[in-house]
Amino acid sequence: MMIFGITTRYVWFAVPMTGFFIGKYLDDQETLRMTNFRDKSALYAGRVKEGEPPSWP
Repeated sequence: MMIFGITTRYVWFAVPMTGFFIGKYLDDQETLRMTNFRDKSALYAGRVKEGEPPSWP
């Protein structure tokens, strides 16, 4: 059965892929947010000196 050109085969593909891409987007946004805090933790000896690369990407 087809409604507006959408078949069940398309739905079985599109729904999991949509969930994957939404999850990837949210994970990328969280990683981007956390890069603001890298190397500034008191637990791990504070800040990196000027000119040194960050401890994690």
